[in-house]
Amino acid sequence: MRRRRKRAFTLIELLVVIAVIAILMAILMPALSRAKEAAKTIKCQANLRTLTTAWYAYATDNEDRICGSWNYNGSNWGSPCDWAWAPWQVDGSASVSDYFNATLEQRYEGIERGTLYPYTKSVACYHCPSDKSVGKNFRSYSMPDSLNGWWAKDKPGGTANWKNVLRLTQIARPAEAYVLLEENDPRGYNINAWVIDPTGGVNATKWSDPIVVWHGARSSFGFADGHAETWKWSVETLKLFRDFTTWQQPTPQTTEGIEDLKRTHRGWPAPSQGARIGR
Repeated sequence: MRRRRKRAFTLIELLVVIAVIAILMAILMPALSRAKEAAKTIKCQANLRTLTTAWYAYATDNEDRICGSWNYNGSNWGSPCDWAWAPWQVDGSASVSDYFNATLEQRYEGIERGTLYPYTKSVACYHCPSDKSVGKNFRSYSMPDSLNGWWAKDKPGGTANWKNVLRLTQIARPAEAYVLLEENDPRGYNINAWVIDPTGGVNATKWSDPIVVWHGARSSFGFADGHAETWKWSVETLKLFRDFTTWQQPTPQTTEGIEDLKRTHRGWPAPSQGARIGR
């Protein structure tokens, strides 16, 4: 009795199967990519909620005084109360002189010496998963310099347009005031605090420091009330951020670009009317 031979796939049938698989991959890959990026955005916002919770806890443990927004380097920068220090020698001896080329371990050491680390117990929450500059700018987030930062260096002060916030209870509209945002200094280290043009107040017409865009056309912010959200930028703002160089201070020209700048200024943390400025 003759055995019936098993019929193999023909070349045409194989090509049809391959074509169907290719079509399915073309359909599914963008969706998978979007899902992956959405997961990174969710993780980034979780990081910001962790850090803003730590920021709030530090203030409640220190008689309402908030931590500094600069990066203390042991000498002329900021103060020891800064939230994350500059890159530090792993042996604890001193800060790293060339902070733009510090090792990852030295960057970790600076974070661990900051005032918020005892509340987070992890360096991972200082890094956005969409930030690919792991070998350079590990810390993905910065604080506005009005939060006990650039203008006063732990002392009362500021300018006529932007007053410093030294106490938690001074912040006007905490649900609208951001205390952390994404930054990626092109020099290789997020040095000190994030800055907006302080001379123009709410009528300022130019950017000072850029905001990095890692989530499509959006950037993440952490707010004084503990929540986090993303802001979507206009086409002009995206281009300005993409082409930004240090100290360039570009001026938006379109209605949408100007509104992006104004929204960022409206969210700038400042003391409420009648708040006591100082210690």
